[in-house]
Amino acid sequence: MNLPDCIICPGVFDGISAHIANAAGFDALYLAGSGASGSVIGEPDLSVITGVELADTARMIVNVCDAPVIADADTGFGGPLNVALYEAAGVAGCHIEDQTFPKRCGQLAGKDVVDMETYLERIVAAVKARQNPDFLIIARTDARNATTFGGEKAGEEAFEEGVKRLKAALDAGADVAFMESPRTKDEAARLVKALAPHPCMINVLPNGLTGNYTVDDCKRLGFKLAIYPCTGFIPAAIAMEKSYAALRDKGTDLDHCGDWQIKDFFERVGLKASWDFDREVAEKTRTDVNPKKYEEMQGHDLV
Repeated sequence: MNLPDCIICPGVFDGISAHIANAAGFDALYLAGSGASGSVIGEPDLSVITGVELADTARMIVNVCDAPVIADADTGFGGPLNVALYEAAGVAGCHIEDQTFPKRCGQLAGKDVVDMETYLERIVAAVKARQNPDFLIIARTDARNATTFGGEKAGEEAFEEGVKRLKAALDAGADVAFMESPRTKDEAARLVKALAPHPCMINVLPNGLTGNYTVDDCKRLGFKLAIYPCTGFIPAAIAMEKSYAALRDKGTDLDHCGDWQIKDFFERVGLKASWDFDREVAEKTRTDVNPKKYEEMQGHDLV
C-alpha cells in the first residue's frame, strides 16, 4: 500500500450522509459503526448492531458513492464468512479489533482486549477469507486504553503492548495498522516510526482521547489514513435537536430549514440522477423500440 499522502476519510452512517460526503469530493469515506448503530438500529455502540446489518448499510452506501468506502467491522463478528460479507458489499477494506465481546466504542471506559493469539486468529481469518488482494485488512488494537493495562490510567506498558500487537498483526497479513487513541502526539509519532514502513491509520474524534488533530497534524505525524467518524452524525444530531426544539417551543421549524424546499433535499440524495435515468429510458423507448409502431398495428400485422 503505497500512498503519497494522508487519505482523509470523513464518517458516513446512512444514505443521506453518504450522498453529501460523496458530493464534497473526498478521496475515501468511512462507515462509522458508532453512527450506523445509532442510525440503523437506534442504539449506542455497544455490540448491538450485527455484522449483517453493518454489511447491508455498507452495500447501500457503496451504491450511492463514487469514493471508496472503508468500514468498521468491530471484532470481526465471529469468523471469516462475516469479513466476506463486507467484501461482497463492495467496500474497499475494513478494520478488525482485539476487544473482548461484547465490545464498545473505543472512546468509552471499561473496555478490554483478548489475548494476543485470539486477536491474531481474527486477523488471519480475515486475510484468508478475502478474495480480492486489494481489499484492505486494517488491524486495530484497543490495548492502549484497555482495562487490563490500566484503562484511563494506562501508560507506557499499554502503548508498548499495542505496538507489539500491531507488529504481529502486520506479520499475519494485515495491510494497515490502527491503534485506537494514542494519548499524545509524541506517542502518535512513535507509533508511526515503530511500524514503518507499514502504513498507519489514526482515528480523530472531537474532544476525544487522541486529541483534536487537524488534517495537517495527521499528515505531519506520518499517518497514511485518517478517519473522522463524527463529521456527519454529531453535527446532524446537534442540528436536529435545535430544529425539533424550535418546533416544540416556537411552533415552527422554519428558522432551521434555511431557504430549502423538499426538492432541495431530494437533490442532495440523487434526484437529478434518477430523473436523468428516467429521461434516458423514455427517450430510448421512443427511439429504439417505437411503441407507436406497435400501437398502430392492424390485424393482418399480428400473424
